[in-house]
Amino acid sequence: MTVRIEQAGEEDLEALGPLWKALTEHHRSLVADTLPVRDNTTSWEVRRDQYRSWLRDDAALILTAHQDGRDDPAGYLCCRLLPSGATFDFGQWRGEVDSLVVDPGVRDGGIGTALLEACRAELKQRGIEYWSIGVLAANSGAAELYRRLGFQPWLNDLLGRT
Repeated sequence: MTVRIEQAGEEDLEALGPLWKALTEHHRSLVADTLPVRDNTTSWEVRRDQYRSWLRDDAALILTAHQDGRDDPAGYLCCRLLPSGATFDFGQWRGEVDSLVVDPGVRDGGIGTALLEACRAELKQRGIEYWSIGVLAANSGAAELYRRLGFQPWLNDLLGRT
């Protein structure tokens, strides 16, 4: 299998919709009835608008993975570029992998790893030394991938009803 990684722009966003909707379904299956999950269409509309805004502000990097010469993406990654913050000295900027999505039919085939490695290389090229990624507590498979690639626990987000 050959994987080609490309940088995406606003004109490429619509092709990411089916992948995002599949991720929404995956999240729904992980949290079952414990958390409210938007319907797939609304979820994609919200996310697409966020991606568009982040790209326009040069506040994100979106990479797509194309398998075996195909034009449609088999996966994609969105990394936000955020200021370091007041407490931790991560440099001027840090990367935050906001979305990592792989077509369910090709998961465990190295596409997620290829996207993360390409993102790491781009961040290094930009002089960014630190990056982070969030993962649903119930998504142990993704958490294991992230640990293999060198991510370590940093923050522990807690959620409660008001």
